[in-house]
Amino acid sequence: MPTYTLSALTIFLMLLLGAYVVYQTRRSRESEMAIKLRKCEIALQDTEHALQNTLDFYKEEMARMQAKLSGEARPGDDGDRKFRQAKSAFARLYHPDRLQGDGAEVQMRTEMFKEFWKELQRIESGR
Repeated sequence: MPTYTLSALTIFLMLLLGAYVVYQTRRSRESEMAIKLRKCEIALQDTEHALQNTLDFYKEEMARMQAKLSGEARPGDDGDRKFRQAKSAFARLYHPDRLQGDGAEVQMRTEMFKEFWKELQRIESGR
């Protein structure tokens, strides 16, 4: 009955191959986790931005109501209200969180939204 033995070189190559497979698996998992982490960071930044916008809106609303209660009329108050309504409508219609479609289209529309949003903020702060 013949006996089969593995040479030291064959054993070494099998161990080396196993180590390589483990290394590639770990590296793939780390890159996948890095991508997920980056997506979470972006979502957190978007949420912080949305919260800051909400806070700013309610601060302005409080100032407007206090002025109204004290009998002071602020010039351009109606225009500010209309601008905020237009800005809110734009965000509802075109915000990246509400987009559907393939990756390239969503990416393009996201970039367009960011450009317009910066311009809207510039106009709002210039008042």
